[in-house]
Amino acid sequence: MWGDLKAVSDALYMFFTQTTCCSKAIGFYFNFMKIKRIVASMDDVLFTAMSIEDQATIFSHSRTVNKLYKGVLGFTGFTLVQWTVLSLIGSGRTLPFNEMWVPTDISKSPNYEITFVVELWMMVISAALFMSVDTITVATMMFSCAQLDIIMKKTQQIQEIPLSPDLSSRNRSELHEKNNGILIDCIKQHQAIVRFSELCEGTFQVHSFFHLGGIVFMICVIGFRMAGESPVSAQFWAALSYLVIILGQLYLYCWCANELTTKSEQLRDKLYLTPWYDQDVKFKRNLCIAMECMAKALTFRAGSYIPLSRAMFVSILRSSYSYFAFLNQANEQ
Repeated sequence: MWGDLKAVSDALYMFFTQTTCCSKAIGFYFNFMKIKRIVASMDDVLFTAMSIEDQATIFSHSRTVNKLYKGVLGFTGFTLVQWTVLSLIGSGRTLPFNEMWVPTDISKSPNYEITFVVELWMMVISAALFMSVDTITVATMMFSCAQLDIIMKKTQQIQEIPLSPDLSSRNRSELHEKNNGILIDCIKQHQAIVRFSELCEGTFQVHSFFHLGGIVFMICVIGFRMAGESPVSAQFWAALSYLVIILGQLYLYCWCANELTTKSEQLRDKLYLTPWYDQDVKFKRNLCIAMECMAKALTFRAGSYIPLSRAMFVSILRSSYSYFAFLNQANEQ
């Protein structure tokens, strides 16, 4: 294929897709014990929802992830059906991936039928693997976001302690002790979230890195393929459908990671808005230490050094467009 830029781009389109899929499968396999630790950590005493309101917060974030991935899953299924139909109605004996080398002569039966089923099954397995691993990764981030929301609601339970002479010293001491207990519980839960987030990042950072790298080149190659097709052709719309899926997966990663960072920053502000000025020295000292520890917001990094956020989503799109412009210019020369 070397020398034919369009043929090479079609081959790379398949190569980057399957390489990303394999990296996720390998990462999931070798980090299986860490994933079991993550699931076990969700049942930690500090993460146990103690009230109906806390349970509602967790269910709300769970429904959000469920709705988002149902949308991506539905569009993925539509794309798979679209590719299958295009292969069946195409001229001659075409396969879902014509660029893939097969060790048989597909002009004869049943070689064509067997190869078609194998490629179709490969598409289904790849889509299922993408969705499964991505669902686990995103769900852990949203679980951390739910726990941060629970802490922010706990901070609202810290009461003011008026200087009224009607309040006895005993009642004042009880309020001080109660507020200190709430603050310490919030600090312990936050530290548990930090450890949980670090465990999740360490588990998923490798496949997230390959996922991001593969997406950059996949967006570039898909855009290059679309540029060479007529906007009214079926191949153009098939490529566009796959591009939407890729962008949807990328945005979910970046959006959920951005929510984690935003909520960890909001928690620090919520602590400052508590009536700390009415509390005793112990409360103020613990609050100062906690806010200093929370100065560094929680982030989910791919490959330990690429922070995922909405800004990173835009940056990836810019990088993909730069590669696309280079390929398009090379093809025109």
